[in-house]
Amino acid sequence: MINEDPFKKKISLLQPWMSLIVQAIKKEIKNEHLRKESGLVQKYFQKKAVEKLNVEELSDAYFKEIALEGNEEAGEWLTTRWVLKHAELYQFFAGELTKINPKFDEIAQIPSESAQLMLRYSVNQFGATTTYIFSILNSVMFAEEDYLKLREAALKELETKVIDEESALPQETVEEIKSRYEKEIQKLTGKYEKRLQGVERKYFQDVDGLRKQISQLHKKIGEMCASAVR
Repeated sequence: MINEDPFKKKISLLQPWMSLIVQAIKKEIKNEHLRKESGLVQKYFQKKAVEKLNVEELSDAYFKEIALEGNEEAGEWLTTRWVLKHAELYQFFAGELTKINPKFDEIAQIPSESAQLMLRYSVNQFGATTTYIFSILNSVMFAEEDYLKLREAALKELETKVIDEESALPQETVEEIKSRYEKEIQKLTGKYEKRLQGVERKYFQDVDGLRKQISQLHKKIGEMCASAVR
């Protein structure tokens, strides 16, 4: 049963979405949790300032600490802060679960019909990913088959998100690539033309200098010949 699972297992189930969980509460992690938990800083972030840590680094550390090391307190803190960021989703689930039983912790399993209605609305309003994360962290008592379907939908949503992010990266068209290379060629051509012009200028200067030297030599030879005749 989900409600009997420790945070160690919950975070293990949520590994594909760990960066999304951390992204939502990144500021709280840096400004609250890591300020109080100096041991975590020493354990995972000795060589970097907390304020400079990125989502990937934080996700990796918290996954190891909770899922591998079994730090239940860290798991509970992470869950509480994440749920606070999704108050509207919490209110929806609280309202629907109250209709089944005002005492949430006494619900052994949500009836199939109620589960389908809740999941359909939640996925449409908040997305499969957010619904799945919320349900796992809060031990919502869906049937195993409902969880499997929800997880599959969340994975597809995650895959689509990755594809969208990749496609959003700037892509050069053939014309843009051609234009860029033409500019590079023009730049190199101009550079070497200037260099050749410099060599050519030096060549003409050298030739002109040689002509003057030859002219002076002819003059001296003429003078020497005239002197010899006298």
